[in-house]
Amino acid sequence: MIDSHAHLCSDELFPVLDEKLEAARLVGVRNFLTVSSNWDSVSKNVAIAEKYDNIVCSVGVHPLHAMEPYDVDELISLCTNEKVVAVGEVGLEYHYVDLMPKTEQLRCLQDMLSVAQKSGLPCILHARECCDDILGLLREYAIKHAVFHCYTDTLENAKRILDAGFFISFSGIITFKNAGALSEVVKYVPDDRFLVETDCPDLAPVPYRGKVNEPAYVSVVAEHVAALRNVSLKAVDEMTTRNFFSLFPKAAILMKKEISNA
Repeated sequence: MIDSHAHLCSDELFPVLDEKLEAARLVGVRNFLTVSSNWDSVSKNVAIAEKYDNIVCSVGVHPLHAMEPYDVDELISLCTNEKVVAVGEVGLEYHYVDLMPKTEQLRCLQDMLSVAQKSGLPCILHARECCDDILGLLREYAIKHAVFHCYTDTLENAKRILDAGFFISFSGIITFKNAGALSEVVKYVPDDRFLVETDCPDLAPVPYRGKVNEPAYVSVVAEHVAALRNVSLKAVDEMTTRNFFSLFPKAAILMKKEISNA
């Protein structure tokens, strides 16, 4: 199983990273994508990915960090690193425009999409209350490969995202009591278009809600997806692994090699 979205350089996880990776291995989670959110996290995540055979990373700037310094040319250069498989976490966060104005978020996203366009790497998207704007920009920049991570939007918008050819990823939010409408999205998305993730250290699934999230808990998310879709956990594992390698071909080369050598 793969945790397709983890923040392994976070203050909560990095000091105990070996311990948390071993805990994940013991429940069948063997591969990880550690995701950047600001300029400082980029170099940290690249270093983590280079240290571990079963970890790849992404580089990018989250919309709530849009006004912090970053270097677009350096991001493009980093995308040539074999362990960098995506541009992310990038996108739009319209729920918190009081923290970051839309104009700054849009400017930053355009920079990040230019990185994706020039590097040819897929995008990991943070998208909240912004479906029209983000789909419009993805069309403008001719982005063909992307995942809407930690999906919490409507079924109607999920259909628009899927029709555009993109993936949807589910986190521990699907286990929350108020996730009823989101459950319909889990049931609807095609077998070949979804991933599972933790988004750790945040959003720990039930029964760990309120605690620090960790990569092992992606198995809980997968179990919940399996129950909603009325399939086995093994089926969800196989589908999401196949989908991950389809979306992130650079990861497929590295991780399949690691699996074959295990």
